[in-house]
Amino acid sequence: MKRRIRLLLFILLTTVFNSVDAQSIAGYWVGITTPSVPGQKIFNYALTLTQANFTISGTAQSSNPNLPFSGLVYVSGTLDNPIVSFSESDKNGSTAVNDVCFWRAKLTYSSVDESMLGTYEYIENGTTCRESGSGKMELYRIVLKSGTTYCKGQPVNLLLTGQNIRWYSSAAKTTLLATGNRYSPSITKTTTFYVTQTLYQNESPAIPITVEISDPVVKAISNNTGCDKANGSISVTASGSTGWQYNLNNGPFQRDPLFAGLRPGSYTVVAKDTAGCQASQIVAITPDTGPTITALKSTPPHCETANGEVSVVASGKEPLTYSINYGQSYQSSPLFTKLAGGAYTLRARDANGCETNSAVNLPAANPVSIQGTAITPTSCNQSNGQVSLSVSGGKTPIEYSLDNQPFQSNIIFTGLKAGTYLLTAKDAEGCTASQSVSIAASAGPSLSDVETTPENCGQANATLRINEPAGQLFVYSLNGSPYKPVTSYSGLKAGTYTLLTKDANNCAVSQTIVIGLDCANLIHLPTAFSPNRDTYNDELKVYFAFPSLTITQFTVYDRWGTVIYNRANFVLTSGDSIWDGQQNGQPIPVGTYTYRLDCQFPNGTQTTYRESVALLN
Repeated sequence: MKRRIRLLLFILLTTVFNSVDAQSIAGYWVGITTPSVPGQKIFNYALTLTQANFTISGTAQSSNPNLPFSGLVYVSGTLDNPIVSFSESDKNGSTAVNDVCFWRAKLTYSSVDESMLGTYEYIENGTTCRESGSGKMELYRIVLKSGTTYCKGQPVNLLLTGQNIRWYSSAAKTTLLATGNRYSPSITKTTTFYVTQTLYQNESPAIPITVEISDPVVKAISNNTGCDKANGSISVTASGSTGWQYNLNNGPFQRDPLFAGLRPGSYTVVAKDTAGCQASQIVAITPDTGPTITALKSTPPHCETANGEVSVVASGKEPLTYSINYGQSYQSSPLFTKLAGGAYTLRARDANGCETNSAVNLPAANPVSIQGTAITPTSCNQSNGQVSLSVSGGKTPIEYSLDNQPFQSNIIFTGLKAGTYLLTAKDAEGCTASQSVSIAASAGPSLSDVETTPENCGQANATLRINEPAGQLFVYSLNGSPYKPVTSYSGLKAGTYTLLTKDANNCAVSQTIVIGLDCANLIHLPTAFSPNRDTYNDELKVYFAFPSLTITQFTVYDRWGTVIYNRANFVLTSGDSIWDGQQNGQPIPVGTYTYRLDCQFPNGTQTTYRESVALLN
């Protein structure tokens, strides 16, 4: 090959097809080119390739340190198994670069020795490259052919492709371990070696080669058998590698790590990884003792409800499950609820499927019930009815309630009026029984129709008259007086009276009568006065027949409703002045004024007067 600046850039395509997919030739290659013209120089090359299926690309660079120029060129091409074809260019894909002749090459890839052998030629374009030239090209890649994984304790024999191989302990190539394509190191753990190849007195950069030492670890756990059944099992867990397969007692390997349906005995479990490395463990399966029920704790139902309970106390290989219907269904809880009285068979089953039974009898509930009632009806139309009851069953003590009132220990309820009631009995467990009862009404006098007249202040002249129904023969008593067929009372004072009405059956009814006090007509207020200081009728005075009058409020207004005078909370005797006809100490104009008088009489009765008064000269 001839170039004015001796820049030689090569691209190696490594896509050899395996039926459909291309083989990978990506990686780092070194090689030499030999021109077809005798006497021209042989050059070394270092190539870095990438590959996408059947398309290759990458860079090439002269590896000869004596060249005046050893820059990069860019290559692209295709793979047609096993032929690799490519062309060189600059980074923009152009071959028109002054003083540079790019190449095209056609090589044959061999996976046996990881080589690419073939020819190259100049790419003439008539402008920047007008020369012709060609030659042979040979390239080599370092690949570990002996495999990357070895079992711990077995010999490690490594075989590499490449030319003039050297083995180092680090990328810095400070310690040379061996030379040649074969190397048998004594290693017990995963180790990385750094390997170079040398062509035309040029050693390539170190390529890392990692050798994995597989040290598999196996752990087998047994599940024992029970009930003389072949129901033991062994589960295997392996670590330290991948692609595990397992066998039991030299049987066929399987990918499932579980061996089931085993009888008691000794077993050898072997785990094998992808590299064929194995680890083993001896596992024993022994028969388990079946479950036992040590106790049944029961609570009988109460209140005639299916609310009984049974709890199973059992031991055996966990997890235990429980049944109360002869194994039709099982549950994890040992507690069964909502049970009616009767006989039950409880069953416990262990993890091996072994079972045991135990029976229990729940006594039926004995609920409280009302057996009978005794009713006493009312008399004289009074609230004097009575009811009592008798019960059976239930847990003592038993209490009783009428119409959801607080419960009591007494079975008798008195002082009842006519009507319908709900009787309830409750025992010590809170169980209840209820029954409705009716108390009949009875005849008797009804409350009298009474008319009253009030007492004038201090006159003791109030009256009370009874409007007796036609055809009735009643006698009456007022405030405890003897019963008489009297329907009219007079000479009464204001106050509260008790009137008793009794019929021919000696049934009596009581009612309260209130007689009022009327003092309004006994207060005299003049309609005019003349505050002219002539000592005659100069003030508005109040006159009455009782000792005193309490004034709570007295207010005078003019014709427009403006307050002229106001006074509150004072006591008058008859003939006292209530207003002197002045406003703030000054006489007011002659005219008619209205006033409001709020007062309280000696018996506590309150009255309001709204009147008018004329001011004269």
